Amino acid sequence: MTHNRYQIEPFSPGAASTHWSSNNPVLGALRGRFVIAGDAILSSYTSPTLRYRGFECIQQRDARRYSVRGAMLEEDKLISTWALELTRT
Repeated sequence: MTHNRYQIEPFSPGAASTHWSSNNPVLGALRGRFVIAGDAILSSYTSPTLRYRGFECIQQRDARRYSVRGAMLEEDKLISTWALELTRT
């Protein structure tokens, strides 16, 4: 199991986006941006060396369910994709 701890800058009043950073145990430091787009949160990120980059979409389906889709690249090579369904209990 992989754990990723995010440090998220608070949204400014009226803003639809903010920055985040994390330190992934495998990939190292990552820096990204969350963007609110209707019923979804979009995220894009890179490593400081630009070796890793990726994107993710977290879409709210209803009050208890979310769909997550994402991909990660190492330089120009696709190394991972994911599709998750999350349910709040």
